[in-house]
Amino acid sequence: MGGGVMAGMASTLEEVLARTDRLSEAFRAARVQLAFLFGSVLDGGSPGQARDLDIAVSFERYDFAVYLGLKERLHVILLVPEERLDLVVLDRCGPSLRLRAALAGSPLYVAEPRVLDDFLQEALFEYEDFQHFRRQFRPRFEQRLGEGLSMAERKMDGRRVEAYLSQLDEAVGRLAELRRRVPSYDDFQADRDARELIVHHLRIALECVLDTCRHFLAAKGVSLAQLDTTNLIELAGEKGLLEPSYALSIKGMAGMRNAIVHVYWRLDLAAVYESVSRRLEQFDEFARQVKRHLPPLTEE
Repeated sequence: MGGGVMAGMASTLEEVLARTDRLSEAFRAARVQLAFLFGSVLDGGSPGQARDLDIAVSFERYDFAVYLGLKERLHVILLVPEERLDLVVLDRCGPSLRLRAALAGSPLYVAEPRVLDDFLQEALFEYEDFQHFRRQFRPRFEQRLGEGLSMAERKMDGRRVEAYLSQLDEAVGRLAELRRRVPSYDDFQADRDARELIVHHLRIALECVLDTCRHFLAAKGVSLAQLDTTNLIELAGEKGLLEPSYALSIKGMAGMRNAIVHVYWRLDLAAVYESVSRRLEQFDEFARQVKRHLPPLTEE
């Protein structure tokens, strides 16, 4: 069965696109926001030639039962044997695959015009962060190879982490001062100088959190495959830098940082104000949990 071709099977881009209406109905019913066709089917070839169909989707809200139902419906529409249809969930895969689907894939379905632009931007930003981690990871990994993987000491650079926490302390201190200038959201909107300073110092605080997590993961030897599939802060919780429940509660900091750095022209100011007016203590707790992993200070 694996090498055969079913009668009426969609095996080329044109044959898949000819079923766009039925595919769109299936995607809408499953509350899919975005779908790409990617992989070998885009390379051309003869109709009827046996080939895999790779479809990547992003759900409004992922649910495994909905995923299975969608895959079965696509199987019926495309007449593709089960082993030749690969349905990838973009919401649960890593930066490399997300970016490949976005750049090399052919859009099959877009719920709203803005969804595609947002996804492309987010995929690029996540991949940029992933590459940044790789640059930190490589020298640490090469050092462990030189020392012997079983013998290498896997610990953070205390001075580097202290520098991150010192910057975090300074940024949070400035945010605490600035929030007194804007006791209400209306004040925050009206005071442009205070608002821009708050965004600036919040970005620094968020960068300190992410840099600390990156350094910890690079030092501990987490695999690139794990980083490619898991939120950076959440992974730091799984690996022991942070309490897992706390890491889950703050994992949205990564998205907030990306929004400030890359999508500043439509930044969610209400979310920024919420973070500064009611959630600054999250940074205090982050510093406390990280400090437990630092060696005691010694006089030189």
